[in-house]
Amino acid sequence: MKSSNRFLGSATRRDMLKLASVGLLGGSVSGWLDIVAGRALAAEQARAARAKACIVLFMNGGPAQTFTFDMKPQVGANYCPFRPIATRAPGIQVCEYLPRLSRQMHHFGQIRSMSTAIADHAPARYMMRTGFRPASGLTHPSFGARVAQELVCEDTGMPNYVTLYSPGAGLEGVGAGFLPAGARPLILRDVAAGIANMNPAPWMTGGMTGLRECNELLEQVDQAFADEYHAEVARTRRVGYRRAVELMDLDLARTVFQIDREPARVQDAYGRTPFGRQCLGARRLLENGVKYIEIQHPMNWDTHSDTVAGITRNCQSLDGPMAFLMEDLHERGLLEETLVVWMGDFGRDYTGSHHHPRAWTTMLAGAGVRGGQVVGRTDARGMTVEDRPVSARDFAATIYSALGIDPNRETMVRNRPIRTVDGVSNPVLELFS
Repeated sequence: MKSSNRFLGSATRRDMLKLASVGLLGGSVSGWLDIVAGRALAAEQARAARAKACIVLFMNGGPAQTFTFDMKPQVGANYCPFRPIATRAPGIQVCEYLPRLSRQMHHFGQIRSMSTAIADHAPARYMMRTGFRPASGLTHPSFGARVAQELVCEDTGMPNYVTLYSPGAGLEGVGAGFLPAGARPLILRDVAAGIANMNPAPWMTGGMTGLRECNELLEQVDQAFADEYHAEVARTRRVGYRRAVELMDLDLARTVFQIDREPARVQDAYGRTPFGRQCLGARRLLENGVKYIEIQHPMNWDTHSDTVAGITRNCQSLDGPMAFLMEDLHERGLLEETLVVWMGDFGRDYTGSHHHPRAWTTMLAGAGVRGGQVVGRTDARGMTVEDRPVSARDFAATIYSALGIDPNRETMVRNRPIRTVDGVSNPVLELFS
């Protein structure tokens, strides 16, 4: 009890009133003190965070944990036929179709005890990108939007938040939500092609000069409407127009996507595939000031049928580009201040065929993560968490704490306080050294 008392000062008036209303202040408060201590520790971790940027590799469809990073070979009548192989992290094995990634596992901390409540793709993606369940009438900001708003360390002119979209992938939870329009992501379908429509239309007199003049006139016209009606939609459109023109006028916004400028050996190492180009593009964006980049793996991990062949193809597609991204970030000194996150919607049952959110795996690396460790444990079939369950809100709080954002801070939205992470969370701070 004594060790927790020093955290009481961080409890808000709102928290104390809640406790009083349910009678907890009159009896034992040990559970409450543990919660307060956890909040204070998360806030302290946020203040001491080493991460200055984040790259998320999102696996749409729900990758099967027992076929990739939490393997349970020969379980029951149906089992994973893949052979586990050793990695550079002692005692940790991965799927045989991830040989290059096995040599990077000493960088990763695995959370094998993810336990979330939603088995439907769209709301699960929303929850895993925001830390909130979908709510009627309110759209929450993604991790990237929070980062875009708060981790602005230098003005390069580039957007702070970029999503490298893969056709068919879900975008639920990708966006600024109730945050200002400046926190919205730039969404690119082909990172090598760069930003579409970067040149003024042929009919625009005066080229970029004419476009800037037209935009200034439009701002003046819109200003009167915005001043009179205080319309958020109008303000959002104005911000969007302004950002578009600024990007069109920025040389860096053209050159950063010119992947063919990279040495041929680097392009070959990443792989001349859609995912390889995304990973190489993400590294170039990171080097040029972008703070949050989500890479969407172009393969579908929703392996209801043709399970073994499908997961084999997905792992082979993932292995080389992700492994070299880690190697490249490390060699360039970028990994020390970049949080790398591998995640999906949820997991799958031990056959790899069915959605399973109650026990699955995510991974983090870089920016203070103590690699080569595993947090949490599942049962012999990988179906039930046996140690250290981690919820979506715990996971969100972990990401925010690593990036220096207090997960317990409140934002006033329509005259009501909304926390950065929904409710009480228990971030996985044991991942960090």
